[in-house]
Amino acid sequence: MKKSLLTLLVVLLGFTVVMAQNITVKGKVTGADDGKPIPGASILVKGTTNGTITDFDGNYSLKVPADGTLVFSFLGMKTVEQPVNGQKEINVTLSTSTKDLGEVQVVGYGVQRKQDITGSIAGVKGADLIKQPALTATQAIQGKVAGVQVVNSGAPGADPQVRIRGTGTILGGAKPLYVVDGVITDDIRNINNSDIVSVDVLKDASAAAIYGVRGANGVIIITTRAGEKGKMKISYDGYVGTNVAAHKVKMADSKLYAEYTNEALGYDGKAPAFDLNNLPPYNTDWFDAITRKGISQNHNLSVSGGNDKATYYFSMGYKSDQGILDGNNYDRLTLRSNNTYKVTKFLEVGDNIGLSRYNSDNKPYSAFTAAYRQAPTVPVKDKNGNYGFTDINNVGNPKATLDYTHDKSWGTRIQGSVYAKVDFTKHLQFKSNMGVDLSEDHGRIYNPVYTVSATQKNEISKLSLHQNTNAHWIWDNYFTYNNRWGNSRLKLMGGTTAEKYRTQYIDAARQNVPSQKNYWYLDLGDAASATNGSNGTKNTRNSYLGRVNYSFANKYLFTGTIRYDGSSMFPSNNRWATFPSVGLGWVLTQENFLKDNAWLTNLKLRASWGKIGNDNIPADAFTYLINSDLAYVFGPDQAYTNGGTITDIKDPNLKWEVTTETDLGLEYGLFDNRLSGEFDYYNKLTSDALIFAPIAGIFGDNDGKFLTNKADIRNTGFEFSANWRDKVTSDFSYNIGLNVTTNKNRIEKVGGGLPINSGSLGNGQITTQTAEGQPIGSFWVYQTDGIFHNQSELDAYVNSNGQPLMPNAKPGDLKLVDRNHDGVIDDKDRYYAGSYNPTLMIGLNLGVNYKNWDFSVDSYGNFGGKIYNGKKAQRWGGENIEASLANRWTPQNQNTNIPRASDAVPVASDYYLESGDFFRFNNMTLGYALPKTLTEKVSVSRCRFYVSAQNAITLTGYSGYNPELPGQTGSGTLDSGIELSSYPETASYLLGLNITF
Repeated sequence: MKKSLLTLLVVLLGFTVVMAQNITVKGKVTGADDGKPIPGASILVKGTTNGTITDFDGNYSLKVPADGTLVFSFLGMKTVEQPVNGQKEINVTLSTSTKDLGEVQVVGYGVQRKQDITGSIAGVKGADLIKQPALTATQAIQGKVAGVQVVNSGAPGADPQVRIRGTGTILGGAKPLYVVDGVITDDIRNINNSDIVSVDVLKDASAAAIYGVRGANGVIIITTRAGEKGKMKISYDGYVGTNVAAHKVKMADSKLYAEYTNEALGYDGKAPAFDLNNLPPYNTDWFDAITRKGISQNHNLSVSGGNDKATYYFSMGYKSDQGILDGNNYDRLTLRSNNTYKVTKFLEVGDNIGLSRYNSDNKPYSAFTAAYRQAPTVPVKDKNGNYGFTDINNVGNPKATLDYTHDKSWGTRIQGSVYAKVDFTKHLQFKSNMGVDLSEDHGRIYNPVYTVSATQKNEISKLSLHQNTNAHWIWDNYFTYNNRWGNSRLKLMGGTTAEKYRTQYIDAARQNVPSQKNYWYLDLGDAASATNGSNGTKNTRNSYLGRVNYSFANKYLFTGTIRYDGSSMFPSNNRWATFPSVGLGWVLTQENFLKDNAWLTNLKLRASWGKIGNDNIPADAFTYLINSDLAYVFGPDQAYTNGGTITDIKDPNLKWEVTTETDLGLEYGLFDNRLSGEFDYYNKLTSDALIFAPIAGIFGDNDGKFLTNKADIRNTGFEFSANWRDKVTSDFSYNIGLNVTTNKNRIEKVGGGLPINSGSLGNGQITTQTAEGQPIGSFWVYQTDGIFHNQSELDAYVNSNGQPLMPNAKPGDLKLVDRNHDGVIDDKDRYYAGSYNPTLMIGLNLGVNYKNWDFSVDSYGNFGGKIYNGKKAQRWGGENIEASLANRWTPQNQNTNIPRASDAVPVASDYYLESGDFFRFNNMTLGYALPKTLTEKVSVSRCRFYVSAQNAITLTGYSGYNPELPGQTGSGTLDSGIELSSYPETASYLLGLNITF
């Protein structure tokens, strides 16, 4: 009996304890940013599936163990764990997460919650920028953003070429729009990377349409650093290192060159130029003669701080870069001031001002081509100290060219804005931003009297000066309304912007100026030889713009923008246009069927459509010009009379290029966003693209063409990115990033179907043609089928009538293919052999942090493009050859595919066309931060040393200097991928320091 009663008592006590552990907890979940209720927030009992979500007013009620723990979570918010401890009411405030979903994303004219974005936007943050020493912000995002191609020239101070989602214009400007702290600019080389917080790329029409006529090539928004509340911080970032040529083409030595030259002359029935048993006592490596190891250094010092009333940020930077080309130098001084002032509770004012000054010693890049072509038998200088020369070719002495070139440029730029921001209510804000971009550039070229040879000399000295002044004013005024009620979140923006541009160019020159540098003034030259000129442009833009962002329950998203633009770049009948866009998003992980998924953190579908424009055209595109210096016979006495004529024909209906783009995207986050990324498909059609269309000579046009809107260009492609970030232990974390881009470029229409020939090699040969159905600047060349190994092969190469297809060919010559089978080899047999545009781009990035060590590797590659080796294809008689031609065809060496020695101008053929595929490691950095236990003793909050290698390794099969090339000649886009006077790839090895007090 006692045992039974004891058992019953134990059971009853256990039941009572269990009942006591389960209590009902009620509460409310609100947002830390605005204090408003958060409907749909998740509350779970930790370690169980027991949970609920908040109602419309953010309230919840849940039965839980009295000693349990509640886990509060919401998309884009930091997860909060709260012990129950027997409490019956638990109210929780959720703050914005530091993870990607909770970030605020910079967009045109404002910011948005990243989770509300419906367009394609990507970027790089300042912490990653500092880890990779680079001269410009665009170099720092190279290989890190899907859909963005950044091509560096290697030259100090050069502006990288940037393309976003392919090239959508032929003659209009193809570079993206740059916006620095709200100010539109065309040059960002004056900004120190240490001053940058973020670089954001607006890739699709939905994101870029708010910039209307300026956004067709994409938009890059740069946000610079501002002060933060707290005690003053002093930071230094700097490095010093060396620049070297990353790759060198192996050229023939004197013996091989002499043998080749004699053979080429012999095939033409001419006497040999060299006695092979008595060669000149020189074996000059001309590449070494004109290059050097340059010193590179960069230093940036900043001071920042603030309080509740004001924040400040000041910085000063100095950059010095010696190029690998002897005498080619660039240095830059920058100053920046970013400040905010809280005048009242409702009024904030601020400024963002950047000042830069640069100096550049310029040398002709053509020296690289001359070094490639000049004979090794010619000395840099002979035993008497005179520059070496030869009569065998007309290349000239490359070192003399550099030494006699005195070309210097310098300039100052002020770029910045002042703003006022008024908070009328907690929902309604007004901002007025006045920005300026002022620059003044100067240049001085002195050509001294010198004689190297009969063909390389200058008999009259000349001094040329020029000055280029640019002024850009922009004034933005816009309202922003932001509110949330229930499950709805609404943000509206509307305003106006006005811009004015003015440029002025002045040049002057005189001859017979003394050679002493301190006498290089125009007044000391011959007045009778004086020349001068000037020109200038003015243009204005006015715009009205608006945007609406709506989110329902944080899962259904809508974005709409509209911009009404007016530009004086076009005739009055086509001056105004409307550029709309719309974007939709669906956050699937907010739906009940996915909300509680343990491994899928975020899944969002988005779709967008929009129109954007391009008004980057010549300033006089629709203005008629008159030539009044013209004499003609007139009247009964047939006397010469001065008159005038229109120099060129204009299109009175000229209008801007318009790009219409559709984008379908998917964003994902897995395992608490340790793995995140995006997938996009885009279809971008540029209509009414500008081209020069032919015109009949009867109209009196000087060059037989006029500028008009006649072409359509389409770019389609896929973008994929994946980023894995994981913190394994408190001491060890790592991240891996991969992005993949495909792009197909195609000309849908060229006015009248007429192709555009370009890609001149300067020897009568053209290499590219832009035509319907082909990519821009497609290589248009003859097809080759090896060489003629012997006379019998040559004799057998006849047409259907038995006539030789190549009657002037010899054994060892390239065999050109009669592609159209008409029995004649001519221009009709040329074919489209690909283009420079890569069809696949890959970026791969790795970062590792272990205790105080950090290591990062950034790499990227382009695949599917072609390179035309113009240096090889430009060879004339007596010029040097590459060492590989040692295996050329000779009567004794017929088992080869390398053509025989020849002094003839090579025809444009696919023999000189090579794969442009490459994979490059553009950054490898190892850093070490001193322990805080050591640095805090000397009031240092952080001290990091690092070593870095830039562009140290490139994997490629291309035989030239660099498989990654910008446009080389006048028309740029049409000539991309032709290696002529390009700057070789430069590798840099650096030692740096980051320290903050």
